[in-house]
Parts: sequence; structure tokens; C-alpha cells
Amino acid sequence: MEHESTMKKNESSGLLCGFRNKVREENGRWWGTRKWIIQAAIWLIVINGISLIAIVQLRNDPATFSLGSFVGVFMGLMGWMAAFGVIILTQSDIVEEKQSGTAEWVLASPLSRESFILSKLFVNLAWLLAIIVLLQGVVFNLIITAFNVGTLSWINLAGGLALQGLYLTFWLSLTITLGSFFKSRSPVIGVPLIFLFLQRAVPIIFGSSSNWISLMLPERLPEYSTNLLLGNVMPSLVPIFAVLGASIVLVMLAIVRFKREEFKGA
Repeated sequence: MEHESTMKKNESSGLLCGFRNKVREENGRWWGTRKWIIQAAIWLIVINGISLIAIVQLRNDPATFSLGSFVGVFMGLMGWMAAFGVIILTQSDIVEEKQSGTAEWVLASPLSRESFILSKLFVNLAWLLAIIVLLQGVVFNLIITAFNVGTLSWINLAGGLALQGLYLTFWLSLTITLGSFFKSRSPVIGVPLIFLFLQRAVPIIFGSSSNWISLMLPERLPEYSTNLLLGNVMPSLVPIFAVLGASIVLVMLAIVRFKREEFKGA
């Protein structure tokens, strides 16, 4: 009996206790519903649909009908619309569970708070990258090939999409972290959107001393993604390490904050 009791205790403890079960549950919210199909269709229309319209409208203008111009359009949409989409799609992920009491009920079961946060991060990230980054990049390459605009090297495409994936990882990490702090959707959606749009104001605010600051902002990654897609060398590796480091810090902060969240049954 003592051995059996010890076994049960060990099974329900640990840093990542319940992680697999929670991942299965979070994945079911995508795969078990039409959410992934709907989102795939929406983003194909928003990103590649607009890119296709630009190609059709400019195909008779030699001055603008070039691979570089359409890659710029594509990455511009990926930089703004994709980040906006990640914020909107995940802003209620944690807040909703707090408001409904689901989080309290779930955490009363053998599930660590680390597993709660990380499962939401990894599952959402996997689906968002597959739908908003990988699918869009592959379809875009097929479109520009079909319209004789040019063809992106699949190696260059992989590099550019990897940077875009890191870019969206930052926005997802920021949104989840804010969700661990607040119980209302307003700051969770408002803060990232304000930051998203105010990045461009950094050079104006800080003047000539803003170069090193702007180099560390997430908005640099879509610009660098464009360079990689076209086979050019990135000007600096600083944005990659800055955004990666910021994402890791945000996730750690989310875990620390959520571990301090008070739930009656957890």
C-alpha cells in the first residue's frame, strides 16, 4: 500500500506534470473543430489573396512587376496582419479560463502550472506557424511561379519563414504573458497592439540614439525575412538574439506570475 501510494504521488507531481494531457486537450481545440480550416482559409485570403491581387493588377507594369516588389508586399502583410492575428486569436486563451473558472478546475487535477502555460504556448505556436507562416509561404511561392514573377529558393524560403516564425513567437509569448497577469481581455489585447504600432515611432522619440534600440525591436525580423527570401545577407544578427531572448524571458515571466495566481481548488 505504501509503495502504491508513493507511485500515485510521483505520477501527480513534477515540473511538467500533466503536460501531455493538457497538450492533447489544447490540440483538440484546433484539430477537433473547424478552427484550423477556417483560419487557414482566412489567412490564405488575407495574405495570399491580397498578394495575388497585387500581382494581377501590376502584371502589365514592367516598372513594378518584379520578384522583389511582390516579396515586399507579402512580407509586409506577414509583418503586420500576422502579428495582429496572433494577438487576436490568443488574447482570450488564459483570460477566458480564469473568468469561467476552468483554470481553477483544471489546476485542481494533476497539472502543474508550468504545464498549463507551456501547453498553450507550444500548441498555439505549432498551429499558428503551420497556418500563418508555412502554408502562406509555400502558397506564395507557387503563386509567383505560376505568374512567372520568379521562384524563391526553397532554402531561402525556409530561412525567411523561420525568422517570421520567431517574430510571431514573440507576439504569442507577449500575449500569453499578459494573460497570466490580467483577468480582463482589454490590456491583453491593447498592450501588444499599442507596441506593434508604436515600434515605428522609436526613431522619432529617441532621435539619432535610436539605432541600437530599433535594431532590437521585433519589427526588424520581417525586414530581414525579406532579405533572406531574396537571397541577400542579413545586416545583423542582433534582432534574432534580441527577439529570441525577449520571448524566453516573457515565457518565464508568465510561468512565475501564474504560479502566484490564487485559485481556491488549486
